[in-house]
Amino acid sequence: MRVLFVTAVLPSHYFVMAPFAWALRAAGHEVCVAAQPELVETVARSGLPVVPVGGETDFAARYRDQTATRPADAAASHRDRAAVRPVDAAASHGDRAAARPADAATRPADVATRPGDPKALFCTVADGMADDLVDFARAWRPDAVVWEPTTLAGPLAAAACGAVSLRYLWGPDIVGRGIGRHNLPPQFAELFARFGIDLDTLPEWWNIDACPDDLQVDGTTRRVPVRYVPYSNSQHVPGWFLRRDARPRVCVTLGITMTEVAGGRSFFAPRVLDALAAPDVDLVTAVVPAQRPLLDRVPEGVRVVEDGALHMLLPSCDLVIHHGGVGSMLTAALYGLPQLTITQMPDQSFYSAHLSRTGASVHLTGDQADPETLRAVVRRLLHDPSYRRAADGIRRAMLSRPTPQQIVPTVERLVAAARDTAPTRTSPLPQGAAR
Repeated sequence: MRVLFVTAVLPSHYFVMAPFAWALRAAGHEVCVAAQPELVETVARSGLPVVPVGGETDFAARYRDQTATRPADAAASHRDRAAVRPVDAAASHGDRAAARPADAATRPADVATRPGDPKALFCTVADGMADDLVDFARAWRPDAVVWEPTTLAGPLAAAACGAVSLRYLWGPDIVGRGIGRHNLPPQFAELFARFGIDLDTLPEWWNIDACPDDLQVDGTTRRVPVRYVPYSNSQHVPGWFLRRDARPRVCVTLGITMTEVAGGRSFFAPRVLDALAAPDVDLVTAVVPAQRPLLDRVPEGVRVVEDGALHMLLPSCDLVIHHGGVGSMLTAALYGLPQLTITQMPDQSFYSAHLSRTGASVHLTGDQADPETLRAVVRRLLHDPSYRRAADGIRRAMLSRPTPQQIVPTVERLVAAARDTAPTRTSPLPQGAAR
C-alpha cells in the first residue's frame, strides 16, 4: 500500500500524524509526505521522505489578516469573536462539572460564512498547493491520502488520483464541526471544480480521530478512533526531568506556534512565572528557541527548558499551564494532568471549552489571568482532587484506544474496499504499470 500524507504550514498539525506515518512504514507500506516549503525541513527531521508543494506563505501574517487579528489586539479580538465562553475562575464545582461550550461553539449553521473565518484562508492556502500536489499524486499514485483538517488540498489530491481520503483529527473538530465538508466555504468546491471534479459526487472522507470522545464535537461520522501519541522535533531530555522533591511541579508552556501566529505580546509566560514563583512550587517553563529571548527575566528558582521533549517532562508534573493548543492539551491529557488554559485566540478558546467541560481544567482568557486569579486557580487545581480524577478518566479513555499501529489493518481494509467498488481510477495507471 502506498500512502501520501499532506500537511500545510503548522508543524504541530503534522506532529500529530507523524506516529501514524511511521506505523504504516513499520508495517511495510510506502509513505511519503507532501508539504509546503516551510515545513520540508521539519518533516525531514521526522525521518520520512518529503516533497515540497506550492510556494512559501507567511501563514501567521495571513491568518492575522484573515481573522482581523493583530498581535497588539489579540485579546480584544478574542473577546469579541471567540466561539465559546471561558469557565469562570471562581466557578463552583457544580458549575464546572456542568460547563458546556456555548451554543455558538457547536451550532454550525453560520460558521462557514462568518466574516473573517479562517477556513477561507485554508482554501487559499490549498489553492496555492494544488497544482504541484495534484501533479505529484497523479504521478505517485497513492492508495490513500492522509491530511489534517486545515490542509484542504489533501482531499483534492485523494479525489484527483482515486485514493481513499483520510482526515486526521488532532483535536476537537473546529473545522468540520460534525458536518464535514458542508461546513466549508464555497471556495472549497471551487477548488475541486478547477480540476474538473464535482465535489458533490465524492463520498465523505473518513476521520481518523485522535481526540478523546469527551472533548470531541458531536456528529462526526465515519470515524476511526486512534490513540494520541505525542511527537515533536524537540527531543532534548535534561537529566533532572525525572528527579522530584516534595513540592508540586507546575509546567508552563506555550507550544511551538503560538507566538508566531498571535505575536510576541501573546507570550504570557513571564507574567505567569512572576505570579506563581514561590519556594513551595517547583516551577518549570518549556519554550522553543524562538521564545527564549522573550523570557528576559526569569524569577529565582524557575527552571527553563529550551527545546525539550514535553512528553518526557510532563509525567513528572502535577499541573500544566498552556495556551490552549491541542498538542499541549492532548499531551497533558495523556498523562492525566489537570490543566489551566490561558487563551488569546478563538480556536484556543474552542478547544479549551471542550476540555473544561470535562472537569479536568480551568479556562481563562488572557485578560482574566491577573496574578491574584492565577494563584487562586492554581491552588484549586493542585489541591481539589476532582480535577485529578477527571484528568485520570480522560487518560484511561485515551489509553483504551487502539494505537496507530493497530489501526493500520483498518486502513488496509478501507483501501481494499475502495478498490473493489471502483473499477477504474480517476486517472488511469500508465500502460504496463503494476501495483
